[in-house]
This record gives sequence, C-alpha cells and structure tokens, in this order.
Amino acid sequence: MRPSSCIAALVAASLIASSPAYGRGFAWFFSHSRPHGSCAGQNIVATYYVSGRRTASGQAFNSGGLTAAHRTLPFGSQVTVTNPENGRSVTVTINDRGPFTRGVTLDLARGAAHAIGMTGTQWVCMS
Repeated sequence: MRPSSCIAALVAASLIASSPAYGRGFAWFFSHSRPHGSCAGQNIVATYYVSGRRTASGQAFNSGGLTAAHRTLPFGSQVTVTNPENGRSVTVTINDRGPFTRGVTLDLARGAAHAIGMTGTQWVCMS
C-alpha cells in the first residue's frame, strides 16, 4: 500500500472512531453518555441523516431541510430541538418515520443538525 493511501486510511479511521455512536456502537454511547444542561421539554437522543429519496409522508427528501423523522408524531407536527452543548435551537417539521434504532428518538435532516451545531449522535432537548 502506498504511504499516501495509508495516511488517508488512518485519517478516515480516526474520524469514524471520534464519533462515539459510530466508532464504538450505540450500546457504548448509551452506557457512557448522559444528558446535560437544562431542558424545558424532553431529553432525547437524536441522530441525523443525509440521504434518501422519498420520506414516508411522500415528500422528496431534502438533506438541507429543517425536517425530521419520528416514529409516532403525526406528519406536519413541529417540534423545537435544542442542542444543550451550545444552546442553539431549530424548529423542525416531522415528515418521515424512524429512527429504527432502539433508544434513538429523532432523526434530523442534515440541515437541521447543522443549524444546531450537531456533529453526530447526541442528547438534545425536544419541546
């Protein structure tokens, strides 16, 4: 293997490993993290997703949108999501179903995650 390929592989591996949920698994994330900061609503675990074609509501998926997936909330519901690490909030519209990982409550579109400064799976406040 060429040296430049080795360096690229090491960088990619370190980036993946730096995200607790992806590098070590969701079980590790849930056993080693706890919500922090004050929350006027519910402390939940959120992830974000960047690809898809159609949402369960029939809309085209927009990775830059302010939308989210939730297992049970009605389509069109609006919820405010706050990142307790920096206090930034965004209001998202539920237009998809999921996430289907036990313990994860909300899947944000990348645009919504970016708006609150979320870089991976984390605890957020939902109201």
